[in-house]
Amino acid sequence: MIDATLALGMAIISLIINGILFCKVILLKNELNSIKCSTKLTREEVQKLNERIGRIKGRN
Repeated sequence: MIDATLALGMAIISLIINGILFCKVILLKNELNSIKCSTKLTREEVQKLNERIGRIKGRN
């Protein structure tokens, strides 16, 4: 059978690791949100791109 001290030690280590991983997930989520915001095009930018594509297609 597992000694109570060993089980308690494993539980504490597990909690510490879970805490570290939780912090990493939060950091990655924030980084992903900032990347999404920086790559999101406004309606005006999309409209300009569509106009340019239309002009390019009209040339062919």
